[in-house]
Amino acid sequence: MKWTLAGLLLASGLAAAAAAQDRVQVVGPPGARLLLDNASVSVIRIRLAPHQKIPLHDVTPRVVIWLTAGALKDTLATGETRVERPRAGDVEWVPAQRHAGENLGDAPLEFIAVVPKPQPAAQR
Repeated sequence: MKWTLAGLLLASGLAAAAAAQDRVQVVGPPGARLLLDNASVSVIRIRLAPHQKIPLHDVTPRVVIWLTAGALKDTLATGETRVERPRAGDVEWVPAQRHAGENLGDAPLEFIAVVPKPQPAAQR
């Protein structure tokens, strides 16, 4: 499933849930760059170098927009593995999950992660 790939990449350390109720803490691997951060959303551009591996990590729900095509090995917390092949322009919803990833290609993989933040009940 493509959502697993996106989640892996994004999650690749892109963003992790913070313990605080109304906040998302943005973290990421080398090559991750925060483009926008406000009360509603964090937007992160992630670049995975050729053959870069991302260790097991948790990701919050998000939208992933692929900027490049490539091949990504996605390993779930259960040990299940699959190879995902996103294309430039693909857009995917990634649910919360725990996984690891590896760029299998000789070129960088790049995507944008749009991570919504929890809203206080008064704003819903």
